[in-house]
Amino acid sequence: MNRPELDYYAVLDMPRNASKEQITLAYRRLAVRLCPHRDKKYEQDFVPLAQEGKLTHLSPMGEAKQWAYINMAFDVLGNDLYRAIYDRYGEAGLFEGVMLPNGYFPPYQYHGDHMKIYEEVFASYSPYANIIDAVTNPPSLYATREHGIGVRHKDANTERIIHLSLEEIRTGCVKLMHVWRQEIVDIKESRLEKRKHTLKLNIQPGTTAGTRFCFKEEGDRYPTTIPGDIIFIVADKPHPEFERRNMHDLVYRHSITLAQAFTGFIFYVNTLDKRQLKIVITDVVCPGYQKIVPLEGLPKCRNLDAVTSIKHANKRFEEFGDLIIEFNYIFPKYLTTEMKVMTRNFFNEFHKLELQLEAEEQKHMS
Repeated sequence: MNRPELDYYAVLDMPRNASKEQITLAYRRLAVRLCPHRDKKYEQDFVPLAQEGKLTHLSPMGEAKQWAYINMAFDVLGNDLYRAIYDRYGEAGLFEGVMLPNGYFPPYQYHGDHMKIYEEVFASYSPYANIIDAVTNPPSLYATREHGIGVRHKDANTERIIHLSLEEIRTGCVKLMHVWRQEIVDIKESRLEKRKHTLKLNIQPGTTAGTRFCFKEEGDRYPTTIPGDIIFIVADKPHPEFERRNMHDLVYRHSITLAQAFTGFIFYVNTLDKRQLKIVITDVVCPGYQKIVPLEGLPKCRNLDAVTSIKHANKRFEEFGDLIIEFNYIFPKYLTTEMKVMTRNFFNEFHKLELQLEAEEQKHMS
């Protein structure tokens, strides 16, 4: 960049080691005085920065310019990823993009919507909204013959476990969940009736166990309460052949004999999407040995939060996890005396051959 770099910490009058909470408080202190939408009739409530002894190098600028700079500074310093890049690479790295260990960070660009930052911090267009909230957004009330008048409180949420097969997780599916809930059929008489209600679940491919689907205020309807939420929590249904591991990997266990473990073998795996994989093993299958088949696991669900999405911007994603094949050994249940002698002789000869092989390798190395 040709222009001098802007010190965002100086804009907010904060040291570089300030915590995120301190930076937020600094922004709030400045924003409440510089916001152009404040009501002029309450001008006396806003103490000028000069009288507060908090002059910064932006003070000679007009309030509009200062207002723009503090919002841009907080957009960077209030975001963990942006701040880390700014601290290490400066404003140049932030605006030009940098190569990070987990992928390329694209150039940062401020969106220019100052009030968007303001509303995110104050959770309102006005910093005094929490004071007058009870007037402008009064609590929900009820008034019935039977119960009189009162404030409606929200019922407890209802949580239900929904078991999904690995086939459903592999391809994704739509689940129609039928719930029975109390509904008001006569408001005047407060008469209730239990009725069937259908909720639609869109299961994305690769949905992980523990994912919560929340249907806001879909619970029982009572005249004196606000309906609670209905929450469905995903759980994996046990599968006869596969097991999920690390969210997106599949584990398959195959049983082999000792002869196969020593000499190698070929077998086939039927996948969740009805394909057949040919697996060729030429190694000696020692205890703990695993065969990994890349990209034959479950799809990787891409429901990422905003920070994670920025971190992985322009990074290539493989769409599937891996298939991990583990092996169980089949031992003979019983050996006769003759079988024991044959086995002992075999391993004696086998050990001699091993010693000969080691001797030849040492001879070639020397």
